[in-house]
Amino acid sequence: MKIFISHKKEDEHTALSIQQTLVNVGVEAYLDILDDIISDDGEKLTKHIREKLRECSDVIVVLSNNTKRSWWVPFEIGMATEKDMPIANYLMSYEELPEYLEYWPRLKNQQDVQKYVEVRNKVARQVVLEKQLNHSYYVRADSNISETQKFYEELKKSLY
Repeated sequence: MKIFISHKKEDEHTALSIQQTLVNVGVEAYLDILDDIISDDGEKLTKHIREKLRECSDVIVVLSNNTKRSWWVPFEIGMATEKDMPIANYLMSYEELPEYLEYWPRLKNQQDVQKYVEVRNKVARQVVLEKQLNHSYYVRADSNISETQKFYEELKKSLY
């Protein structure tokens, strides 16, 4: 698992804290701390973000009042959604979210980030086991649910 941390530059401190929590639990994380050369060139930045997202399996999105002024965070969410990557929102403030962001699990603190990793690993192990059992002609009723959807359901149960 490698997690892409999507954030607005003004929320960099929180993004760095999330990255450190992930590293502490043994998960690799990518966090863009871009220099002005790449961030001032839309084409280069788009290619860079796409490349980095391709290297990751998951996305955690840092959401705050600053996010409302970002074009890049929604772009990254769209790219991740298209790839069916697991996504979670890390809420810096508890204000109302746009409707399209309410679908994904909400993390509110570093313990929730750790829970994300625990549940993600648990679901991945379950999916591997189910695939092995399916090769033995065992089929579960919910086997058509994607791994990402199973993860969302399990994480939401553990968070709320």
